[in-house]
Amino acid sequence: MLTRRCVLMLGLAALFLAAAPLRAQSTAPVLYRLDAGSAFHRGCYPPCTCPLFSTDNIRGTYTLTFDHADPLFNWYKVKNVNWVVTIDGSDVRITGEGTYRVGGQVAVQQQMTLKLVVGSEAAQTFDSGLVGGGGDFPKINITISVNGMYCFDTVIDVKSSPVPASEFLHEKLYNSTYEEGCFPPCQCPLYYFNATGACDLVPLPNASTPIRQEWAVVNVDWKVAPPGLPTPTDRHFLGFGTYYILQVGPSAQNQMTLDLTDSGTTKRFDSGRVSGGTQFPNIDINLSVNGFYCYDQAFFLHMKP
Repeated sequence: MLTRRCVLMLGLAALFLAAAPLRAQSTAPVLYRLDAGSAFHRGCYPPCTCPLFSTDNIRGTYTLTFDHADPLFNWYKVKNVNWVVTIDGSDVRITGEGTYRVGGQVAVQQQMTLKLVVGSEAAQTFDSGLVGGGGDFPKINITISVNGMYCFDTVIDVKSSPVPASEFLHEKLYNSTYEEGCFPPCQCPLYYFNATGACDLVPLPNASTPIRQEWAVVNVDWKVAPPGLPTPTDRHFLGFGTYYILQVGPSAQNQMTLDLTDSGTTKRFDSGRVSGGTQFPNIDINLSVNGFYCYDQAFFLHMKP
């Protein structure tokens, strides 16, 4: 028969194990995807009074990478926040990075702190504070806000889980080009480069409708070089974004939007909504920084699995 002291010691041991930081299995980045139940809110919380806009039409991905462990928490880096929220019928991109920690002393707790850019707004810090609910990790269900849900605030419910490896669609560039210089009506040299590399597409099921399919574009790793020459190290594009196909009547339209970093500078390349998408998973689309107008940077892409 267990003594009272043994029962107490076993209980304390169980409590300690439940509250101890969850040990990381790998330092490789893990791609997370927003699940159904994620939401975006903007407006007034008590005690202020004004309209509160809310939508569950938010989707996208981010990466979570183990950073370090302290006596209580496992710490992770959140990078490549790649979200889209639909506001008043327009898609608004949300990008940024930050940290996430999970662990605790008595019960499992969690905290997410992200510096995010919503559309064209200035970057703001979104923080959950240290809250409960981390016991389902690696799934993450947490609410982050700018102002602690007090008076006027922007709030995001982040409900997310790792993307299964089976859902990655690996796309490789072929016969693709990159052009930089002057498009009409401006006049200056226009330089042509070969573009090579690959990226991955991940479906966003909570954004799909009977007439729309959407994917996160991740792990973009493209190199450009003049024909016949080695790729210069300063022409290496890395990034992420989104791609969707919209079926309207007998014809389809598609759009790709990517945030690409080259030599430390990040620019947004966008195709706009154009005809195409009927040959998916093959993708043929052109995207640029300035709409193919005057001085611009542009990719003319052909991709297939």
